[in-house]
Amino acid sequence: MAELMHRLDLVNYQGNPFRVILVPANVTCPNHVTLTDTRPLVEFYDRRFSHTPDGQFVSRYFLTTLLENDSGYGLCLDGGVPAWSLGPGDMRLVRSWLSHNTKG
Repeated sequence: MAELMHRLDLVNYQGNPFRVILVPANVTCPNHVTLTDTRPLVEFYDRRFSHTPDGQFVSRYFLTTLLENDSGYGLCLDGGVPAWSLGPGDMRLVRSWLSHNTKG
């Protein structure tokens, strides 16, 4: 099912490489997590670490959460790791990419 997932590689404002994966509804997540909700998800991975083929899993959000409010702010993916943040420009890129890849 991996061919159904879209991937975006980006380097955040701090110079850290990330992979963003759009996981459509009813598709198993790349890290084999069993989901109880069938809404599309967006996963973030740190590409500096090779814990999975996509990098180290950082965070997961519902697609609707990321698209519902384009506040112009960045996103802290994990408050305990300062490198795991996306700036406003990073999030504009992610939201634009998500919007383009979810048009029906």
